[in-house]
Amino acid sequence: MTGVVDQRFEASEKISSRLIKSSIKQSFDPWSDIDWDAPLVKDAPFIPLHRSTLYGTEIWDEMSPEQRIELTRHESASIASSGIWFEMILMQLVLRSTYDMDPRTAHMHWALTEIADECHHSIMFGKALARTGMPPHRHSKAFNELGRVFKSLTWGPSSYAGILVAEEILDEAQREMMIDETVEPLVRRVSQIHVTEEARHIRFAREQIADIMKQGMDPAELLAQQTLCAVVAFAIVESLISPGVYAAVGLDGKRAYKAARNNPNTHKTRAEWGKKVVEFLDENGLIGGPAAGLWRASHLISDADVERGLIGRTVDTGTVAALKAAQSVLPNIPGLRKLARGTLAGIGSGPGKQPKPEEAEPESSLTSTLTQPVRAITDSAPVQALRRATDFLPWGLIGDPLAPSKRPRQKPESSKSVHRLTVADVRRLTADSVAVTFEVPEELRETYRYVQGQHVTIEAMVNNEKVRRSYSICAPVSAQTLRVGVKKVPDGIFSNYVVDALKVGDEVDVVPPAGRFHTELDAANALHYVGLAGGSGITPILSILMTVLEEEPNSRFTLLYANRDRDSVMFFDEIAELHQRYGDRFTVLHVLEEGGHGGLGFANGRIDAERLTALADTEDIAHWFLCGPAPMTEAARDVLRGKDIAESNIHLELFNTIGLAPASKPAEVDLPADAATEAQLRFSFEGADETIELRSGELLLDGALRTGQDIPWSCREAVCGMCRAKVCDGKTTAMTENHSLTDSEVADGYVLTCQTRAASKQLRLDYDA
Repeated sequence: MTGVVDQRFEASEKISSRLIKSSIKQSFDPWSDIDWDAPLVKDAPFIPLHRSTLYGTEIWDEMSPEQRIELTRHESASIASSGIWFEMILMQLVLRSTYDMDPRTAHMHWALTEIADECHHSIMFGKALARTGMPPHRHSKAFNELGRVFKSLTWGPSSYAGILVAEEILDEAQREMMIDETVEPLVRRVSQIHVTEEARHIRFAREQIADIMKQGMDPAELLAQQTLCAVVAFAIVESLISPGVYAAVGLDGKRAYKAARNNPNTHKTRAEWGKKVVEFLDENGLIGGPAAGLWRASHLISDADVERGLIGRTVDTGTVAALKAAQSVLPNIPGLRKLARGTLAGIGSGPGKQPKPEEAEPESSLTSTLTQPVRAITDSAPVQALRRATDFLPWGLIGDPLAPSKRPRQKPESSKSVHRLTVADVRRLTADSVAVTFEVPEELRETYRYVQGQHVTIEAMVNNEKVRRSYSICAPVSAQTLRVGVKKVPDGIFSNYVVDALKVGDEVDVVPPAGRFHTELDAANALHYVGLAGGSGITPILSILMTVLEEEPNSRFTLLYANRDRDSVMFFDEIAELHQRYGDRFTVLHVLEEGGHGGLGFANGRIDAERLTALADTEDIAHWFLCGPAPMTEAARDVLRGKDIAESNIHLELFNTIGLAPASKPAEVDLPADAATEAQLRFSFEGADETIELRSGELLLDGALRTGQDIPWSCREAVCGMCRAKVCDGKTTAMTENHSLTDSEVADGYVLTCQTRAASKQLRLDYDA
């Protein structure tokens, strides 16, 4: 068990440390970072008018403009009051989880940081209510008591799910407010601060849910979690707007409340604000069971969602029916008894606890004699009932509501996360190249599933320095064997380490597959593909041609492979075997600079314009794949362009720019004339939302990395394309170089962040686009 605990502890510490770094770099003080003395803008709404619960109704048409503005102010106050309520519950849940943590750990430090953030947010919302003169609207005493029950009853993923529903809905609402220039500036500033800091909390909650749910749970516990999630989500959404807001502006409260509940625009608003969190919870199996209709009854799930099967079409989506289903299920689920599945106070058991040392002595008979009665008492029904009723007994003995089950856990999977993999095989290909195969654990199979032509990024400590490089996968899709080909590069620190020193059993960090150097395949296709490879450029093309020959039985593939001589040809035997097996559909020509080889399948010289022109003129070729030294591939692309071959049919992959003369790169590193001297960068990455002040002339990638986010990158030479992002707002300087993005991608707003700087004071990027 020590190994499992160690992995869990290391994963928790890594995530928590990253979030703490982000908090240190980008946090606010509600006392000093908001101008509370600034005058309020007369007639400015506190939420966008079209988001008011009565917008579009007959009552809205009857209201005066002043009443409409006033209604949005009371609705905003209700949302803020509910936000304080949510945060009070969250702080209690997190504080209980820290009760018996090791105070030296990053996990506890992050938990306390999150509590501090939520304290600031509650103060900020409270001061905003006071400054605007709005009352603290609460929905009802019933919902208030339900919150008290929730914080005492919930455990596991439903704890995080309840937090996430509240935070993400509020986050989506405030994202609109902060950019809507019609909204009161004070409200916009409060929204901006809350969105910026809450992004860290949302990411942490998402990772915890995904991590727990990946381990699986018995049907009874899953049913309990689904039911709790549905009930809590319904209560959270219903509590956002208090019925008291309508009477506060002189309306008939009952009539207005009924109109708001039946307002299609209100239903649409809820669905839009809840879209992201609903999709995430559905992906992780937390939407389902008899109470699933509550999601529909709360309008977090729309008719379109029902039609596409987000919840079963046969589910009764009526509120009363769903509540009765939840009421009938909750008391009778054995899984609820797992509330006692916390841990005894001590080490090595929960998040933030120090793992037991490898040499730890086994539990003594005396310790066992003492702990067994304690467990018997704390697990007993009367004690659990007392804990639920009084909310008093220490969680170190009774159970941590956020503590995962004792089943083994793995790190959360992420398309861009890094996992340590073991080298399973190293095979010598030539005197200066090897094929390296990694062992992928079963639980990471989906994370490392690749398509033909993709690459992975490998990180390792070489000469006491962390180095990372990208290498293409050279195996067919059908095999799903994580094998890369590596060839020595002159003065290449990493390639020399791999070829000369890496051995079976070594461990290195590997980023999961990425890249767009491929086309969609279809068994019905009857196409002709051509691959132009030079040296180690064969690695992605080998994967492409093997997959094409396997998956498209009516397609052909021609390979032109350039090397210095016969002895430098990587995968020579595998290519020969493929030619023997698919001779009628696979043609290969080895183009050698020296060595005197002739005859069928060999040619002396280089892949030049004459050879390419002849091939392009005589063959109906659907797709060209180019990978190799930059001078060869750039020249080949120019020839193909000259033959009027469409850009969409030319696919180019580079991993280094050695020998390529930059067309526009200055001799010295001078800043572009349009580079902003002061700029704020906001970006989204894997569910997180970060904001940072850029340093003068700082590359966007460097600024993003300073937030602590693990933004993918490899070459920093405009080649690998891993650091690409879409510009959503603002302007960037022109890319210094670009060898990976297509013209259409550039036209769509994508940039390589290792090659660009901010050209406007405000800039927003999306690394997930």
